[in-house]
Amino acid sequence: MKRLERPIIVISPGRSGSTIVSEILFAHPLLGGPTNYTEWYPNLPWFSALSRLSNNDFWSIRGEKAQYQRTALLNNIVPRPAESWSLWQKMTRSDIDFSRDFLLYKRASEVEKQTIRRTFDEMLTLQGKQRLALKLTGPARLEYLHSIFPDAYFINIVREPTATVTSLLNTKFWQEQGTQQLWWRGAYSTKEINTYNAIAKNPVAGTAFQLNKILTTTKEEQARVNANMLTIQYEQFLSNPKYAIHSIMSFCHLSNDQRIDEKMERTVFSNRQLASKISMTSRQTIERWCPAKLAG
Repeated sequence: MKRLERPIIVISPGRSGSTIVSEILFAHPLLGGPTNYTEWYPNLPWFSALSRLSNNDFWSIRGEKAQYQRTALLNNIVPRPAESWSLWQKMTRSDIDFSRDFLLYKRASEVEKQTIRRTFDEMLTLQGKQRLALKLTGPARLEYLHSIFPDAYFINIVREPTATVTSLLNTKFWQEQGTQQLWWRGAYSTKEINTYNAIAKNPVAGTAFQLNKILTTTKEEQARVNANMLTIQYEQFLSNPKYAIHSIMSFCHLSNDQRIDEKMERTVFSNRQLASKISMTSRQTIERWCPAKLAG
């Protein structure tokens, strides 16, 4: 399966800039992968072929996630990169909760490897693409993914914790779900669970606590499996987007392409200055419960 050699996998805690970075990177004409249609219809793989209508040798019309900027008319029906949790759940074994588990010390079975690799190979064939590109937020799941794609290039997008926590707390999903419980499972000791329960009524502290666990386990997993990983800080990306994107492309041995430059020119970059708008008390709370360092 030549198409699955050296896949590019963007990982991120979420609300850290991975959407804007991955949408620029995935504009490269060689790259293909899950789309919004894969998410909506995981049992209908032929929908992957729709990408040929919007993204081919003659033109490129890409949908965008309505997160950082206004989107074009009919954006929702144009294929765009997606995490496709429903597809992952379909491909993995029954004891794997891909979207909610850290998957620490877990590896794919031989059956899973064959299923997952065959599914993505067929997807790329339908799309007419030559190399797989994935984006996944939350825990890194590095060991599990590395067991399937040992030659993968992992791009770890991180953001200053104060901004990440503030952004999470501004989303309806996290307000309703993430502040009420430990959203991801399978990584906390009894002592850590007791600590979380003691601070759970403080959404800032609880969110920072969960972010810290993602950042620390990502580093631990990378060291344990020796994954080929490049860490990009979102603030550094914003200071020089072109340099950051081309650094990623160089790391992934991906050739320069005009569509990448065109995508960057059309993209509105914004940091929203979230960190500067929070109180000193909240800032100190985040720094206490998320002391993890961002450097890769």
